[in-house]
Amino acid sequence: MGRKTDKQNIFWYFFLVIVIIIIAFVHLYKLTEIPYGLNVDEAGAAYDAYSIATYGVDRYIKSYPVYFINYGDGQNALYTYLTAVLFRLFGASKLMVRTSIALSAFLAALFGFLYASGKWKEKGVSYLFLCLYAVLPIFTMTQRFGLESHLMLSASILVLYTTVKALETEKCQYYLISGIVLGLSLYTYALIYIVLPVYLLLWLVYGIYLKKIHIRKLLLLLLPLALLAAPLIMVQLINAFSLPELQIGPITFTRLPEYRSGELGIHDIFRNLKQMFVNTLLYDNLPYNTVAGYGTMYYFSLPFIFIGFGKTVKETYLSFRKRQLDYSALILFWFTGEFIMGCLLQGWSTPNTTRMIGIFMVYLYFLANGIYSVWKILKRVWQKRAFSGILAGLYAISFVSFAHYYFTDYNQEAFPMNWLFYEPYDEVSAFLEEHGEESWASRATCYPWNYVYYLWSYKINPYDISLSVNGAETFGQDRINEFPANTLVNHNYVVYYTDQGSISFLTQLGYHPVSLGSFTYFISPLESYEQLTETGDLFYVDSLQAVENGISFSGWCMDEKTDAPYMGYLLEIDDVAVEILRTERQDVADAYGREDYLECGFTATLPMDTFQTSESFTLIGIREDGSLETVYQLIRKKESHKQSLCDAGV
Repeated sequence: MGRKTDKQNIFWYFFLVIVIIIIAFVHLYKLTEIPYGLNVDEAGAAYDAYSIATYGVDRYIKSYPVYFINYGDGQNALYTYLTAVLFRLFGASKLMVRTSIALSAFLAALFGFLYASGKWKEKGVSYLFLCLYAVLPIFTMTQRFGLESHLMLSASILVLYTTVKALETEKCQYYLISGIVLGLSLYTYALIYIVLPVYLLLWLVYGIYLKKIHIRKLLLLLLPLALLAAPLIMVQLINAFSLPELQIGPITFTRLPEYRSGELGIHDIFRNLKQMFVNTLLYDNLPYNTVAGYGTMYYFSLPFIFIGFGKTVKETYLSFRKRQLDYSALILFWFTGEFIMGCLLQGWSTPNTTRMIGIFMVYLYFLANGIYSVWKILKRVWQKRAFSGILAGLYAISFVSFAHYYFTDYNQEAFPMNWLFYEPYDEVSAFLEEHGEESWASRATCYPWNYVYYLWSYKINPYDISLSVNGAETFGQDRINEFPANTLVNHNYVVYYTDQGSISFLTQLGYHPVSLGSFTYFISPLESYEQLTETGDLFYVDSLQAVENGISFSGWCMDEKTDAPYMGYLLEIDDVAVEILRTERQDVADAYGREDYLECGFTATLPMDTFQTSESFTLIGIREDGSLETVYQLIRKKESHKQSLCDAGV
């Protein structure tokens, strides 16, 4: 008997090691690569975490905000502060940004396993629970990138575990720990503000009914909960009643430019009932959370989830009837809170997998309960073994198929451009740092993504910028999100490798491409030319950019010898005359207080391939006496210049 027990223990230890390896694999393998880039909210949290860790303020110079502003409508704080701690310990990197969610995934696995072990005394069921957590797509996909609201998944099972242990043991330490966990969970996702009160009310009624809650012990839970909730309540009051922003010591109680109170209501309940089922049990329109081919938990799991739900309801009923604690009751209470929250979403805020992230540990419980219930119904050993073998085979095959797809083809197929995920400019910043002494590196560079990717990639000091909630179009001389329309020919450009249209367009203009992995860095075609004339204060080109029919060339200049506008202009490209018009520039006349400067402007449209093929570019001013003056002249550099760029890796 003893040997048999030892063999069983060895088997379960071996099985546990295998499952842990699988969990580690799906949450750590290619963590910085899949999903590609950074989610826009993930990038916002990353830069705010860097700013907090380095300067003690966020991107808007708010000292230690209770609730971050992000892009104007707010961002939950816990993920940012966890990431800031990792940055202080290990340095700011994309790996550390995603380490926070990976740690959260391991916490969910641990406390899910402990919860299952408390519910089911049969060891195999708790191992089944952990194994399902390891292989189901929703737990892999939502726990691999730093969307701060996804912390609510691990928060849900932590709340369930600590509160059930408080009722089960009636020990003071569990009440205290529960209060802390409940309070911290409020900082994971704002929608938990609805779920948690519903859950706590049901938990309180249940505990009193079972005579397991005592007032003095309950205070140990309520006190830390109240202390941790108070700052968030203050933020809600400030925003709900448009009160001034408040700072107490280093803590900022933020006033949001866009308060999202309109996302809740009762107008879309019937729509939400359908979408809750479709989005959470099948798949939704967020390809970074779900894949239609596999669903959130594999489609063949659905019957067991429904069976498990029915069994959980029955066990909760019996728990009340017998006045005996059952772990199923707390699962049902949390499900009720999630269900009510999902029904109250309205407008564009629908119950998708992100907003309903807190329900999936409950679904996992239903699934394990359903499978176990079916297994117990089977009377014969061979039936149990056949059922277990078939189900294990289905999950194994599905997982292998899902994992193969996710870690190979998923990135390319699931993420077209502009689907909330973009690459940071790490390769570009390293490239510019390496070639910082080159003349072309001093030119302004235009970047395609949201401004926060620039802040994160270059680790900009938040005190050096004046940031509005709408972001920024420029940082120093660099430009953000001006791409590729109205291309500024005297600027460099950064292009993502999939944007073949922009790559072809810039190549046609004469830009010099440099491949940098995910990006191509395009050096201005003007770098292929040498300027032979010196331009003074009375000459300015304010437009040299690609337009629909060519390149717009315009500006203004004065004849320094006569202190008057030229009577006309000539523009020659390789000795071929191009039409150029004299124009009025009221802005120049007003700036200098000289009305006689009015007709100092010039404008022309150049052929699109001007700087790709031309050897010379000359602007000539014509004086009243007919004499000519070369105002601006570019001559193509010798071929050795291009060869020197190639030799330098550029």
